[in-house]
Amino acid sequence: MSTSNANYVPTLQVRDRASAVNFLKASQDELELEDGELETFLAFIKLNSKELIKRSRGKVPYIYYEMPEYYIPYLTAILPKKDKKIWVRYRNYDAVFFGQEELEKKNIHDLDDLKRLIKDQLQSLKDFSEELIRLRKGKDILKASTSIADLYNTEDEALVIIIIGGNDDESLYGEKGEESVSNNESNRIEVAFQVEYQGTTLETFYLRLKKFHTEWCRQIKPYAPYLTIIQSSGSGKTRLVGELRTKGTYILYICKRHESSSGYPASTPYVEEILETIRDYKFGALLFTAIKEIKSKNWSAEEFWNIQIKDDHKTECKEFWQSVFESLLQQKNITSDYGNENFVKKLFPDTEIPIVCCIDEAHELLTKAKGDFIQWRRQIREISWVGFFNILLSTSGKIGNFLPPVTKDTTSARSHDFIIFPAYLDVNNMDVLASLAENVGNEYNYERVVYLGIPLWGSLAQAGVSLKHVVHLASQKIRNFSKKNNDYLANLACMACSLSLDISPRIAEADSLVASHMATALGVSLDRTSILCTYPSDPILASGALKGIIDVGWENCLDTLLELFSRGVVEVEERGELVNRILFLKAYADAVKEYYPNSPLTYLQKVSLKSFLKFLLCKEIDGLDELFKSMGIGEAEIGFNHWTSLSATNQDYVKFGGVKFLSENLVIEAYHRHTAFKMPLGFQVIDHIVPFRYNAGYGIISIQNKNAKKTTFGAKDISSLIHPLNSFGEWKKDYKILGIYIDLGLDREKAVEAKAELKSRNVPQTRSKTTEKKDDQITKNDYDRIIYIQGVRSFKCCDDEIGKRLSKILFTRPWPLDTQWSMFDEKTDLKREDAIKSFLPLVFNQKQSLVDKWELI
Repeated sequence: MSTSNANYVPTLQVRDRASAVNFLKASQDELELEDGELETFLAFIKLNSKELIKRSRGKVPYIYYEMPEYYIPYLTAILPKKDKKIWVRYRNYDAVFFGQEELEKKNIHDLDDLKRLIKDQLQSLKDFSEELIRLRKGKDILKASTSIADLYNTEDEALVIIIIGGNDDESLYGEKGEESVSNNESNRIEVAFQVEYQGTTLETFYLRLKKFHTEWCRQIKPYAPYLTIIQSSGSGKTRLVGELRTKGTYILYICKRHESSSGYPASTPYVEEILETIRDYKFGALLFTAIKEIKSKNWSAEEFWNIQIKDDHKTECKEFWQSVFESLLQQKNITSDYGNENFVKKLFPDTEIPIVCCIDEAHELLTKAKGDFIQWRRQIREISWVGFFNILLSTSGKIGNFLPPVTKDTTSARSHDFIIFPAYLDVNNMDVLASLAENVGNEYNYERVVYLGIPLWGSLAQAGVSLKHVVHLASQKIRNFSKKNNDYLANLACMACSLSLDISPRIAEADSLVASHMATALGVSLDRTSILCTYPSDPILASGALKGIIDVGWENCLDTLLELFSRGVVEVEERGELVNRILFLKAYADAVKEYYPNSPLTYLQKVSLKSFLKFLLCKEIDGLDELFKSMGIGEAEIGFNHWTSLSATNQDYVKFGGVKFLSENLVIEAYHRHTAFKMPLGFQVIDHIVPFRYNAGYGIISIQNKNAKKTTFGAKDISSLIHPLNSFGEWKKDYKILGIYIDLGLDREKAVEAKAELKSRNVPQTRSKTTEKKDDQITKNDYDRIIYIQGVRSFKCCDDEIGKRLSKILFTRPWPLDTQWSMFDEKTDLKREDAIKSFLPLVFNQKQSLVDKWELI
């Protein structure tokens, strides 16, 4: 409803009487109307309405349903006055509101009064002075002169609380003063968006688009004319579609963002009206009108794209959509061209696919219980234009929303014989900006890693965003901006990224990690019930993940991990090896915090190998300095913020158990990517590899875990760890390998003695008998000692609480008697143990045995 102070005329912004009735029925709960009051109101409209009239809202005509002014008292009587609210949100905590009645009672009249009230009621703001608190509405920082009357809103429109100079989410780049923080952020992202496109992803995508378009046109199988790009946030989905303009394709770009969003590209003008055409079954007509408007403007594909996404073209973009709606409203009947399959090709004859309609943030189609998406899909299936196609993008929509599993699609979809194209996942832009890094050379430069991983980080760096703020953004994005300690999806994302966990592809969590927690989708099953995802080696995202773990606490994250093991979410693997990865990563994080107290904690710095071992182990190892001296690695440096799973890339390895070995280049790259290796299952002898660098080159730490004590440690274990053959598949003279053998002892009833010491083979050095080679090859290294660690208590970074959780990691599996399967709510156990046991006749400590029932003995 709309009102004005003078000559008040109640109006409904709808197109006809039926729409008015439908609007009121849909809004019954919101308007707080009882059934009787609703019927009275509808009867009132029917009896007392004037003729339909047209009015303008800006330049876009709207049809209003007008009622006489003298019925205002009646309307006031049947439409109860609701207590208006001002909603506010700090960071990503739940929004809170202040009601109009409360504000009036407390004499809250201006913005300073409101800030004082907010500070008093939100514990998280108690340590900040009022001078540092700002409120943001949409994209603008509110000024002190703002009237309270202008701030009443809904929860979706909550004002955003910003701490100036703080590290909160919305002040990502730390701007000062009352300038628009969001505008500055958007400007930087826009600059980042203009970085020259790198890589070959576009060519692969364009070939796939043409293939899908051709299959749809042939209609040998009744495909729906759309493809859905599924990939994590920041991977470059929108940019990829935009690059189609270089192929001569016009991209009709439709994007709906929340008004307070600083995302880029910005929301499309009149996007609500665009979505309304879907609900009114007029989306096809809108597309038809828009395509003709594009042609009449005589823009190039490049010009049209820039008009839609660049801030300095906002007015032109708005005028384009105004013109489209004006033409749409003037149409009484769609022309015959609408049904002509050559409609698009006649307008743009020289381009293979002239028009693509791209809906970004497509999850907005799902806000009305999937109704808009279903309506949209029905309408585009009726379009037959050759040279036209649709693309859906979403950063927070699950794959099942847009490509529902066959068994879960709507009844209507299953009753109609049409086929959905498979998801497009191959936005494979990892490391595409690596060539933009400056200061290249063999020295490690932690600021250089911003150009590795997804292109978002390097693009922001090119736009002038500092490394500290890029890492902060990564830490927020991988947790989906959640600050809750018990957010199990956020904790899972951080642990999976940091520790190289394998997530089961047939669970909802895999879908959610891709949709909201930066996981990379690798594949989708043909029936669309499984999605294979992972976290590739991305040093910036890994820094954010490690920061996320430390911020909420290792204990909380390990509790989450145990819960996920018990539910079967995380795939079964060698649990002792996982314990090892946790301990080593925590030791690195502790060392960085100690040795870089005055630097931002990006977890991208290297530390000395000696310092790392100091934080790894409780006690210093006798003779370690002498070993390092004999190896020539006394000044070696180490550093990694995530573990990377080395996958076999040859089918023979998978099928027949062949061995895949490291290369020296792989070790060097891992060092500069700030990662360490989790070796694949079946890899002989070695479980983990950690690269290090010393003054004459690179070396590795080779680690073997022994948890179930099946064999006795011996000289053979030492040889296996330090011989290059087991790591590289060949002899490498003078290559530095520091072996570490770990027996955690977590599987023993009695705790094993905690100790860390050097072990030696005590075998004489021998030389190769081969005389054909010019140089003598030493068949063993110049050293024969390794580090032997026994007992989890040998690790300095393992306190009592962490130790208890690490012990449970070895044995936690899905267990039917776990109370999680029997809860009424979060606090109430239904005590179903006996009932569950009745399903399982063969259990320990049977209450009643078949031996007794059948008298078997």
